Amino acid sequence: MSEVLVNSNVYSKTVLRKKPHRTVAKGLKLFNEMFKTVTKPNTNFINYPLLDQKNDLPHDLFTYEILARLPIKCLLQLKSVSKDWHSTVSSYEFASAHFKTRLSGYHPCSSVEGLVIQVASKFYLFYIQDEAVALDYCLVKLEPNFDDLDENNVQLVGSCNGLVCLADSSSSSDYFYIWNPVTYHSRKISDPCFISDHCIVSWGFAYVSSVDDYKVVRIVQDYDTLETVVLVFSLGSREWKRVHDHGLDQCLFLTKINPGVLVDDSLYWIMVSRGVLEKRVVVRFNLSLEKFEEVPGLVPKDVNPRDQFLCVTGGCLSLYNSNVRHEADLSILKRPEETESISISSRLDKWDCFGLVGFTKTGKCFVISKGSELALMDLESPRKQHIPLVTFEQVRRPSIVSYVPSLISPFPLGDLQKD
Repeated sequence: MSEVLVNSNVYSKTVLRKKPHRTVAKGLKLFNEMFKTVTKPNTNFINYPLLDQKNDLPHDLFTYEILARLPIKCLLQLKSVSKDWHSTVSSYEFASAHFKTRLSGYHPCSSVEGLVIQVASKFYLFYIQDEAVALDYCLVKLEPNFDDLDENNVQLVGSCNGLVCLADSSSSSDYFYIWNPVTYHSRKISDPCFISDHCIVSWGFAYVSSVDDYKVVRIVQDYDTLETVVLVFSLGSREWKRVHDHGLDQCLFLTKINPGVLVDDSLYWIMVSRGVLEKRVVVRFNLSLEKFEEVPGLVPKDVNPRDQFLCVTGGCLSLYNSNVRHEADLSILKRPEETESISISSRLDKWDCFGLVGFTKTGKCFVISKGSELALMDLESPRKQHIPLVTFEQVRRPSIVSYVPSLISPFPLGDLQKD
């Protein structure tokens, strides 16, 4: 394990790199060139010929056909050249255009190359290059400055288009953060709804493509009154809205405070029906219609799970199940009411899965173990080949979400928080 310190005008970070036996690329080179993150500005960059072209070309052509194709690293350097460059690169319109240009060939089923990882109150960016003949990766420790977030209750809610949502999972919390780990811009948003101590609270974060807006969903269920309150915050309008006609059956309750899992324009949760016959169901919250509905065909009827959670594999909603006999499987919802089941029990005699995200270019999935180990698992191999990557300090169960870096600001219309 080696450490490389990288200085930045935005923040300082530590790159931790573990070298597998088949590594062919240099970790720092991979970090700087492939994923285009932040490094110290190069003063010689001001003389780069690109700057001379700015006044010779139409503004829109130069901005959206040339600048929008540059890596994030170069664009962050350009911001330090002049106020004009800073204004151009910082605008919401440019950040969106740059993100769309970089992901022109992206599809929800595209391979996962980046993760945000939470271990207690610590956060990391993890990048990987998983090719057929080589495996290389690096881990970047982030240094967020959220003093008012309780380190015992801080929760990684989700990630969309380079933005990360963090919230306090306690029922008394009344705020959350939207944060871009690359630019380090963050936005604190308060929830005006009063919450009692007799509630369970779950969050969800999503980009809703149909309305081009980011939304944060908060579900609050009161143990005493059995009332369910659904609140939605729009990043575009900067307003909270209570959804009264949310369509959620009053007999359905959250099983855990796990955040909602995003697939397309819907967030998904596991809930339990408290009736004569208790059963578990998956519900989805349609973010366009702002209504709940049950998802049939995903939860096995004859399974009494020891552990169960939702995840995303290959752009599809998936359900991980394990039982008391240490047998486990992954049910992937390919189409409505059509699931594919993959058994992964061959590893669970020694290894429990607490989180899963898939897939890499070679079809492996990222998994988090009971021992706070991040690893790759090959679900296609007969013995479910297990490739250890990083072992974290065993303070609290780590959380992982897929991540794609961007310049997109948590403030609409480029109204950036001042450094």
